[in-house]
Amino acid sequence: MSNLLINLLPTGVIACGVILWECSNSSASPSHNYQNDLGQVTNVNQLRDVAPTDWAYEALRSLVDRYGCISGFPNQTYKGSQPLSRYEFAAGLNSCLNQMERLIASSESVSEEDLATIQRLNQKFKTELASLGGRVDEIEGRTTVLEDSSFSTTTKLNGEIVNYVLGTFGDEKPDGSDIDDEITFSSRIRLNFDSSFTGEDRLRVRLQARNVTSPASSGGNNALALNFEGDNNNNVEIDDLHYIFPITDKISALVGANGVAVDDFFNVVPTMGVAYDALSLYSAYNNLIYDNANGEGAAVGIDIDIIDSVNLAVGYWATNPAEPEPGNGLFNGNYAAGANLNISLLEERLNFALAYLRAYQGAGSGYDLAGFVGTDAATDPFEDRANSSNNYGFASSFQVLERLSIGGYFGYTTASTIDDNADASILTWNAYATYSDLLKEGSAFIVSFGQSPSLIDSDGNALENDEDEPYLLNVEFQYSLNDFIQFTPGGYALFNPNGNSDNETIYVGTLRTIFRF
Repeated sequence: MSNLLINLLPTGVIACGVILWECSNSSASPSHNYQNDLGQVTNVNQLRDVAPTDWAYEALRSLVDRYGCISGFPNQTYKGSQPLSRYEFAAGLNSCLNQMERLIASSESVSEEDLATIQRLNQKFKTELASLGGRVDEIEGRTTVLEDSSFSTTTKLNGEIVNYVLGTFGDEKPDGSDIDDEITFSSRIRLNFDSSFTGEDRLRVRLQARNVTSPASSGGNNALALNFEGDNNNNVEIDDLHYIFPITDKISALVGANGVAVDDFFNVVPTMGVAYDALSLYSAYNNLIYDNANGEGAAVGIDIDIIDSVNLAVGYWATNPAEPEPGNGLFNGNYAAGANLNISLLEERLNFALAYLRAYQGAGSGYDLAGFVGTDAATDPFEDRANSSNNYGFASSFQVLERLSIGGYFGYTTASTIDDNADASILTWNAYATYSDLLKEGSAFIVSFGQSPSLIDSDGNALENDEDEPYLLNVEFQYSLNDFIQFTPGGYALFNPNGNSDNETIYVGTLRTIFRF
């Protein structure tokens, strides 16, 4: 009789009998003694986490009442929503088969009609069951081959290749020299090795090579920087090394040794996915927070899901943690520390982010106070003297219609020198609109406009304020050919470059291609 029942697994036990038994840990080993953990259930109401409103309640009640082959946990729970391993299934199935064989042997509870039905179904689906068994054996064999030939059972490789055909145009740079207007072709290549040891953690090791010449250089102003840029002469380097792991169901932690940017840990959700990939670095997010120059070093952080719609991340970044000289190291050099609070409302249609960073930069460190997209005065108002800063950020997004979203950010920084009482205030803002799935699903048309970081107030021995507000207009169309290839034609214009209306407008045009795999 047991052979008969086993032959019926795909249509009988697997169809509804998987409900008969469940274990809390899908990675349990075969040596675990499940019978010592589970208790026989004589009434389905003994299970505290099974309610009459559950979709499988009647099936559970029938198996308990008719066959008595349901086992629960010592704390009177069933845990029916958790995954099931093969070992756990075998242990539960064996328990149920033993109970049914006892019932059959004693002629209890199993009617002649039920036995006749089982025999009839066995004969009717005999061919299909045999075919299904062969297919399962084939899949198991192919899986074994893949596991044996894979370079790692714990690590996945994913990559990104960004290519630019790029030109910078205009009458002259802010310093009066000619703009470098030659058309260029450049790229950035990243290979991420993401490893997981528990299924819920991630160790990332990133290799990177790039040769992207920034429009900030060819146009003579930092606000022209591309979102994905950088040049190391295409030498391969370890660009990112960090480990994220859970502490509880609601709390996770990050420990990073190299290349951990602020936006690697602080959630920039309010700028939406397509805006985060904008052509212009200024248009992508608030650089005073998420591209703070004290990032890119070592980092530690805690991420807390306070409730389903509220998340808080707290982090600390050290710029030169591996250098033992005075003014460096993990705690005695340049650093940034702060928090990022994300709030989602209206089923994630309305999002907010509040962020704060406290940063310190030593004398001669070459730190860019306004991230990488500010005017000369905003970037270095103290001419490389030691200073500390308070950086504030607010961002939001709102899905107005199914395809139309609007949003933006506001950033403000106050900074002071350590020894001579000089002060500076820096401001930036940006507003954007995106129209998704234009022409093709996954594509988006983006328009953004705002004021790139500029020095709005200063006193003491600091540079004078920028005369005028610099503005940047970014227009692009992110066309997704498929899930792996994206083409983005577009460009942006910088008005009042370097905070001076006498400077001529500078334009950047590009065709960007991204391959992700």
